[in-house]
Amino acid sequence: MISADPVLSGGSRTYTIVFSSNAPVTPKSFDGIDPGAPTNTDMNTELWTYQFTVPEVADLSQGADIPFQDLSTGPFTRITNTPASRPPIAGSTTTAPFVADDNRDATISDDGAVIAFSSTRDLVTGGNVDAGAPAPDPEIFTFTRGTGVFTQITNTKSSSNVFVPGTFNDYPTIGGVGGLYAIAFYSNADLTPSANPNNSDLNAEVYLVSFDGAAASGLKQVTRTKDPVDATSGTILKPANNFPFGRRISRDGRYIALESIATDPKANAAVNNFLVTFVYDAVSDTFAQVGPRALATPGDIIHYPTFTDYDPGSTTPKTIIFTSALNFKSDGSFPTTDQDSTGLNPGRVSQIFATKLPAVATGPFIRLTNITGTLVLAPINSLPSNSSRRIAFSMGGAELGGGNPEFGAEVFYNLVPPITTESTATISLFTGASLIPVAPASPTPTGSPTPSPSPTGSPTGPLIAPGLAAGELSVLNATASLAPSSTTTANASETQFGPPLPIELKGVSVAIRGAAAGMYSVSSTAIQFVVPIGLTAGTYPLVINNNGTVIRGNITIVPAQPDIFTDPAVMGPGGRAMVCNATGEADPLTLGSCIVQSSYNVTTPNSSGSPVPTVLRLSVTGMRAVVAGSASVIVGTTSFVPNKITHSYQPGFDFVYFTLTSTMDRGDLPVVVKVGSATSRPTPGDTPPRITINP
Repeated sequence: MISADPVLSGGSRTYTIVFSSNAPVTPKSFDGIDPGAPTNTDMNTELWTYQFTVPEVADLSQGADIPFQDLSTGPFTRITNTPASRPPIAGSTTTAPFVADDNRDATISDDGAVIAFSSTRDLVTGGNVDAGAPAPDPEIFTFTRGTGVFTQITNTKSSSNVFVPGTFNDYPTIGGVGGLYAIAFYSNADLTPSANPNNSDLNAEVYLVSFDGAAASGLKQVTRTKDPVDATSGTILKPANNFPFGRRISRDGRYIALESIATDPKANAAVNNFLVTFVYDAVSDTFAQVGPRALATPGDIIHYPTFTDYDPGSTTPKTIIFTSALNFKSDGSFPTTDQDSTGLNPGRVSQIFATKLPAVATGPFIRLTNITGTLVLAPINSLPSNSSRRIAFSMGGAELGGGNPEFGAEVFYNLVPPITTESTATISLFTGASLIPVAPASPTPTGSPTPSPSPTGSPTGPLIAPGLAAGELSVLNATASLAPSSTTTANASETQFGPPLPIELKGVSVAIRGAAAGMYSVSSTAIQFVVPIGLTAGTYPLVINNNGTVIRGNITIVPAQPDIFTDPAVMGPGGRAMVCNATGEADPLTLGSCIVQSSYNVTTPNSSGSPVPTVLRLSVTGMRAVVAGSASVIVGTTSFVPNKITHSYQPGFDFVYFTLTSTMDRGDLPVVVKVGSATSRPTPGDTPPRITINP
């Protein structure tokens, strides 16, 4: 967890990350090998902080880069140093390894001053009296960084109730700044026994406490619910409330977001079968349901509700966001079967939704994400910025365009630019190396059958590409202005930036099937962008947003559309191919290892001076996903199967390697790249770039 709003000082902010680690030494230097005595090797989790200072980022909508930060350089500061509640157990073929998760669930205030966390250890001497027990209770603690003092918030003992496996106090979340904080947490203890009703049935409830940096006060039970139990055995069927770890409290400490199966989370009465989001208002001591509740099995995904849309200088949110896989309308009702398409989520996949505060059951609700191409009902845990316009979230089981072929759980970035005007302008597309025109795409359903990559137009006429490939450098024009002014991105690197290109320049963004396209440059007449690398073949919507003015079109994505870069001195048709001698190249990304020459011999001296066949590296685009064996490079009339195809650290740039032969054509020759029937500028019929092979 990170301090979201540290003090701005001298144009920079110092952010603090708090986390748990079981590394026996500083996490940045631990190599996984037991260092032995006298280092603490009990391997339980301890709390650490990491700090870094960065200049205040300029307006991201203008294309400002977030500075690259190497999180291995420190400084790391250890917060806790405790003996393990249980010794570590090495893993084996039959037993999983074990380390005690003693200090965990750490969160930090926005100003970075106070850390709240859960611990089984006796951090305040004599405070956690059962810390030495075989199964000690986790308690809520705070650590005030300015004084270095721990404060114990809860002090519980495990229940004697055979149906309650143990007492827990977990998942703290902290709001407030400037010395007055509010901490909400999850507990199945009866922490306020004199209250009526209290938690004598020991189910998991949400609590709220005030903290002034030194002492806690005003502990309050927020939810008052009953867990459903089996009538015969008395065992709990399911918890009434769900309060997952994360930012579940607003920055001012007024609102708490949670899930409950209760119809009213403070009535200590009836429950439903399915969880739904609620917002608690600490000022009015009331709950409001957010969004509809599922009506039938399998129910809904975990909602992970949180808050956003803070005005500058304000700690009061205007919006709550939550996740759901249900298809409901903007008023929170479910459409009838014949009107299913009128819902916000007819695909019934995991999405992020929002509604304004104070929350009401009828919304209106809006959908913030456009997740398609998956049927996996994966939870989405979101972390919004101060605005719902920019949200980071984690999700598994989906390829959202950025390159996730194994469908692992990844972190994604969601941009929601405003829409004020719908333009009727039309869009024209071109390949980015030599500006091959692309055939217009007819509007067809998303995920249509794979289009044929055959070139269009006359067999002997100039090439018209049938589409663009994922990862291809591309250019678009339109019949309306595309940007308020011109700009070019300063940095582009797949190894140092994520995303590797800005997804906004001068307030302009480009999306294909909802996936953001990185941009190299924008102007009033053209946008140079890279097709998202994870898109599969098909015809999809293409949307340009120019500071609220939206231009819509369609784009056909093909498996490959090769295009060869030419020397900037004679760019475009008939220019000199961007090629270099890579015979002795050690690393394709090392500058100077591939030598550009005016002409090439079929052999090149190796390090010992002996002639070896020359290896050339051709710079292309549109071949990101192509394997070498399926492509060919034609120099004159001689065809070569590439040795390998790689891509540069610069998005949109690919490298094709091939080896010259003694029997090949010689002279000033055209160069063509083919992948099946997809081709760069062909010969005859077009003006392909050229290369000189010496006699």
